Amino acid sequence: MFIKEFSQIITIILSLPIITFYGEGLRKNYVGDLGGVPVDMPKNLVQFVSYNGDPTFGNKREHPRPMRDYDSKINGFAFDLRYTDNTTLDTNDKGLKNAYRRDNKRNLGDNPWVSVIVHSGDSMTVPNPVHRIGYGTISATDVHPVYQYEPLNETQFGLEVYAQPGIDPVTNKPWREDRDAKDVFLRRDKTGQIITHIECYNRDVPRPPCSQFFDLGPQRNLSIKANYSRYNLADWQKIENLVRQQLLSFQKTS
Repeated sequence: MFIKEFSQIITIILSLPIITFYGEGLRKNYVGDLGGVPVDMPKNLVQFVSYNGDPTFGNKREHPRPMRDYDSKINGFAFDLRYTDNTTLDTNDKGLKNAYRRDNKRNLGDNPWVSVIVHSGDSMTVPNPVHRIGYGTISATDVHPVYQYEPLNETQFGLEVYAQPGIDPVTNKPWREDRDAKDVFLRRDKTGQIITHIECYNRDVPRPPCSQFFDLGPQRNLSIKANYSRYNLADWQKIENLVRQQLLSFQKTS
């Protein structure tokens, strides 16, 4: 009798959807609403996924973790992309993980990896954040001189260039050579709105960092930040396009 009843229980369990019996943990994908669009994001490709209502960093969850579905608003996540061959870091691929560690340990200027951070949901606190960040940066006046900008009479890689004017009276060197100085690069649309905003440090280090801000257009309520080496700045448009492609590939198809 016991064996028969046990067999029936096992049969019922195996007939249940995995998500119902085991919970969310065995899902291969994170699911949710990303900027107004349902997405399936493989867990081996993305990390640090958070949803609206999740506790902030350093705080404990006060309630049980809710079951996620395609209406769950995604707050943010991250992934890494090797832009030279359009390869997203797969944590299940041992060889790829070793290549990622090796490239970052070598700290070469032309490191091909791009670290991407995506904000959506409640983390989108202002409309059109790329334009607001870019305009606010180049328009700031009541700030330290190292954070003041003026346009240069040149373009670089198809981008407007902004840098700090003037001389630091203490060092007698241009503010642009200050250790905290950044060059700013902008792309605008036909209406003058900033649609790509890039900040690159001028520090004399093996891999001076750049941060590139952009989005997926007005129909998608999210913002994107891509971090990479300044030595790869010439490829900014390729990087932006590949990151966009990867994000669009997460969109639910069925």
